[in-house]
Amino acid sequence: MVICCRWRLFRFFRAMMAAGLAVSMGMQLFLLRLDGLLTLETALPLHLCGLFGVLSIPLLFYPESPLWELSAFLAAPAAACTLFFPAIIRCSHPGWMTFAFSQLHVLIALTPVFLWLNGKPLPKNTRRAFILGSGYLLFVWAFNHAFGTNYLFLRAAPSGTPLEWLLSRGTVFYVCSLAVLCMTVFSCLQGWFCRINQRRMTFTAGNTSLYSQYSRCTPPWSSPNRG
Repeated sequence: MVICCRWRLFRFFRAMMAAGLAVSMGMQLFLLRLDGLLTLETALPLHLCGLFGVLSIPLLFYPESPLWELSAFLAAPAAACTLFFPAIIRCSHPGWMTFAFSQLHVLIALTPVFLWLNGKPLPKNTRRAFILGSGYLLFVWAFNHAFGTNYLFLRAAPSGTPLEWLLSRGTVFYVCSLAVLCMTVFSCLQGWFCRINQRRMTFTAGNTSLYSQYSRCTPPWSSPNRG
């Protein structure tokens, strides 16, 4: 009974988070359209947080996908940092835009935390995240070059953020600094995640899990045979 109640709560909060992500993205697009600011430069979810505003929704329902590593190692830390250095497009409804922007980034940052709290082990290997992230970077760079956009802020950094200082040192220095920063974050998080997983295994060893593999209410990742 306790297991099923917790599973129902998990599904409820999962649905609420997915709805919150969709509403946040939709509200920002709607506000931009009201002011005539919805263009190729602003409409597509090619910024990292815009991309995971969309991809975090299927990730919540299918956490075994390759998006898990990219969310935990890259998207969530980036979204958390963006909350301290927000680059919000100015519009005629700044309060609503700020609310939608903040809600989106909070939910992106909380997605891997939410799944981990409900039994999903944190990723151990950064390889897949690095490969997917590198491919994503190359695609956005090519898109920016072809259409004159500034997704991922590869051509111009938002004012008032640390990215502006890095870009002032030159484009090559800027891109290389972003790559080194990502690799450093990946390395630090990999060690941290491994320690967290080990502590959870030690804590639960010899105890009966709330998510028993024999229960119909068991999330798919809780089975020890699923990794």
